[in-house]
Amino acid sequence: VRALRSAIALGGVASSHLRLAEAYFVLNQHKFFSEEISEAQSITPDDPEPYYVEGRYWFQTKQAFAKAEELFRKALSKDPNHVKSLTHLAICLRNTQQDEEAEAFLKRAVGRIESLQLSYYLPYQLLAEIQLLRNDLDIALESIRKALLMAPQIAENHYLLGKVELAKGYDKEAEASIQKAIAIDEALVEGHYLLARIYRNRGDANGAKRELDEFKERKELYGTRRLN
Repeated sequence: VRALRSAIALGGVASSHLRLAEAYFVLNQHKFFSEEISEAQSITPDDPEPYYVEGRYWFQTKQAFAKAEELFRKALSKDPNHVKSLTHLAICLRNTQQDEEAEAFLKRAVGRIESLQLSYYLPYQLLAEIQLLRNDLDIALESIRKALLMAPQIAENHYLLGKVELAKGYDKEAEASIQKAIAIDEALVEGHYLLARIYRNRGDANGAKRELDEFKERKELYGTRRLN
């Protein structure tokens, strides 16, 4: 923060205001964030990035989905192919149960990623979630495998792969994927819940009980993210 302030004092450009705004975002310094993001937007009004960052701020810190959606759409008015804005607009739409429109924006993001050969896993993960809910299991499997190729270090990718595999009846593969997710992130407590289902379906009562006990214990520590 100090270095960025010094750059601005010496006549730094909009990027310094944007980076400083991002730092204040992380530090939960709301007043200073608002000041710096406004400066970045005023200096480069045609740049989508400051509007995208402000959209993330309203979504993550305020859960103000309508405001965040407005800002992501504004970013896209500056650059219709801004992949992060396409993706996070889709997240907003999913939070207001608009999965069909969300899917359209995610497909646009994926098209851009593939045309530019970018490495950005999130649209594929989100598409896989929608496809799984719709029971399009083969397509969901393809989507989540692409997400995993880009980001094998992300626990949620392995977890979602396990969910798709379980839905397809691939219990052994699902077990391995979910165990991998838990190994990466022990706070992903839903993995234990799914493992309990797998062991119960297999007739392993002791294994199911062990995983349910683990789920309850870790839920007390971490809470839950998703159980759908």
